[in-house]
Amino acid sequence: MDPTIRPATPEDAPVVAELMYLAGKSHVETSIYDLMFPGSMEQRLHKLEGLFTTQARSWYHYSHYLVCEVGGEVAGSMCGFNELESGGTLLRDAFIEMGTDREEGKAMYTRMLPFHRVNPKHYEDSWVVEHVAVFPDFRGRGVATALLEEVLGRGRKAGYASAELNMLIGNTPARRTYEKAGFVIVEENTDGEFMRIFNSPGMVRFYMQSS
Repeated sequence: MDPTIRPATPEDAPVVAELMYLAGKSHVETSIYDLMFPGSMEQRLHKLEGLFTTQARSWYHYSHYLVCEVGGEVAGSMCGFNELESGGTLLRDAFIEMGTDREEGKAMYTRMLPFHRVNPKHYEDSWVVEHVAVFPDFRGRGVATALLEEVLGRGRKAGYASAELNMLIGNTPARRTYEKAGFVIVEENTDGEFMRIFNSPGMVRFYMQSS
């Protein structure tokens, strides 16, 4: 069956939270969200569901996401946003809305320092593609490509002339998908502690100018 793309809804929170976790895991064993939200897997997914459904429309908010269904099952998801419109203050507001206090926020930031050191900062004038994930049973069936086309189309419709995305170094299948879509690597950051935690040297930024 051909992939079907649709906008995400709040009801998609449980399945998209799983996909967010997988996106943070990429091709390695440890997910970014293992570092961000210590505790049980249930607790991590609950946090991601919360971010997906807050009133604050940060880049985690469901309005930025598309889901792909194959045979009536959600096979993958992806989001697109602009950092100035959906990051920064809105992300802080989303965490506050979820009950994250000042001390917890500081502790989270400290835990995430290895990630912050390698994660390229988003350009202010570009469309950011994030949380690219497909469930294992649906990989190799064009789901990521179909989602990417739709998400990039959203960005062009919103008036953005360029797009970017960040990826853990070493994810060869993802790199092929992005390069086939027209992205090129423009930045690479590595860090020893990040390598120790994730078994990946760091992250790269892909960039493309819209035609």
